[in-house]
Amino acid sequence: MKFAKQFVAALVVFGSVNAMADDRGLYLGGGLTKVEIDEHQISDDDNAYKAFVGYRLNPYLAVEGAWVDLGNFGGKYGSFEGHSVQATAHFGVPVGKRVRLFASAGVHAWDADNDYAGDSSDLDMTYGLGVEVDVFRNIGVRLEQEVLEVGDIDLDQTSASVYVMF
Repeated sequence: MKFAKQFVAALVVFGSVNAMADDRGLYLGGGLTKVEIDEHQISDDDNAYKAFVGYRLNPYLAVEGAWVDLGNFGGKYGSFEGHSVQATAHFGVPVGKRVRLFASAGVHAWDADNDYAGDSSDLDMTYGLGVEVDVFRNIGVRLEQEVLEVGDIDLDQTSASVYVMF
């Protein structure tokens, strides 16, 4: 009887992990984004869009690829226009049966055209935080805040998306 409490606790933990085991697989999604830039030369924001595909390995880890329109920015000292292809890992924590909090980290290959550097491209970091809510069994919504490094500029991107699990 000395180990009864530990045994029951272990059963509860492993039982809940098995209940969440169905929360894996391929997903596709897309949404609207608001990208903001606040640099000395350019200070502006723009609405854009994002499309993504991912695979949820388990309730805690997913890998994702995305294509993001970075928008068009203009200011009195110049303009900026670009897009990005991303590869990220999402580290999630389920909260109840339908909500997941996550952090993401990865890299993105960007291509931008701005008045100072002309047409340029590179590979930089991206990271962020978000929340997903499974509205129906295979359909969910996501809200996330990301930072995309584009050379010396940091773009703040807020996204509202819908995804479908397969």
